Amino acid sequence: MPTMTQPWPQIAARYDDYKGEHKSIRALGALAQRITQSPLAKGLHAWTSMFDLCIVQIPVSYPFDGPFLRISPTTEDRIEFRYVDTLEKDKQWHRTVDANQAWPRLIRFLDQLRWFPVDVLQPLNNSLSMTCLPEAHK
Repeated sequence: MPTMTQPWPQIAARYDDYKGEHKSIRALGALAQRITQSPLAKGLHAWTSMFDLCIVQIPVSYPFDGPFLRISPTTEDRIEFRYVDTLEKDKQWHRTVDANQAWPRLIRFLDQLRWFPVDVLQPLNNSLSMTCLPEAHK
């Protein structure tokens, strides 16, 4: 069965190829890049679907029907985080944030679901005030 998950550098490169103006899509690229450069890259696995970033805890193969976090650009400058753990959309956990709040929202999600120990997330928590968009794109 083909593997769905891709290496983080490949995911970041896919978003780097985006040349449009949507802050939300550029923020997903910055988020992928930031994950690539952090300890999270060893414990998170992902794939893309159009511009959506789908994240799981272990590498998965197609077809995959288990729970995952879908991070989607919903408007030019807003991103939705949706934990797909049931087919009933109204029962899925979800939050929508400004594009520059993608990193803090991800860290809070990872903490709430205990996907990482506190000693991994704590140093990342200290940078919550940092935005997720590169300086050149703000």
